[in-house]
Amino acid sequence: MNTVGIDQLITQQAQNSMSTNGAMAKDDFLKMLTMQLKHQDPMNPMSNDQFASQLAQFSSLEALNNINDNIQTEIMMSQSMNNSFMINMIGKDVKSYGNMLEVTENGATIGFELYGNADTLTIRIFDDTGKEIHAFNETAMKAGDRSVSWNGMTKDGIKAMPGTYTFSVEAQTKDGVNVPVDTMNNGLVTGVSYIGGMPYLVVNGSYVNLGDIVSVNVAEKEN
Repeated sequence: MNTVGIDQLITQQAQNSMSTNGAMAKDDFLKMLTMQLKHQDPMNPMSNDQFASQLAQFSSLEALNNINDNIQTEIMMSQSMNNSFMINMIGKDVKSYGNMLEVTENGATIGFELYGNADTLTIRIFDDTGKEIHAFNETAMKAGDRSVSWNGMTKDGIKAMPGTYTFSVEAQTKDGVNVPVDTMNNGLVTGVSYIGGMPYLVVNGSYVNLGDIVSVNVAEKEN
């Protein structure tokens, strides 16, 4: 008849007492150590060195568990603070990197950052299919935060319907050297959405990453 050895029994009992995720918690380790002491051979007991080694392992495991608990607590606090911050952004006017353009019946204001003086600029407007509906030129702009107005008229001579469009800005010096440009979005934050566990601000119906925000202003109240 086959019998199960003491070591196998201890191992099996320890595995049964381990946490459901398969990781050995400090309580599991302590149970296993207690079982080892309970079932040890009285004629060949665990040496002081072995016992000290087991206790050292237990202390290390307890320290790691405490560190993990602290990290989890900090993560939860950080997520809570981020959520509160994002919610407080609702109702604020924000400027962010991007090329979305919200067009009203009066047209739109197109914002961008020039990283050098430009002699000529070409601004292009695209509809939701990517088709260019209008293009116009500007001249002699200095480096910095700049904006131009568009009355909403397309190249076909008709008024663009209110809605969300995209745009691009190309800038050059008089010698034909390209000037770096970052296009900017402007709009009112109307909500917060979570995609893949990451929070995004809803601005003009589009999702804006918090890291893309350049400035935040209190929205002006309508009279």
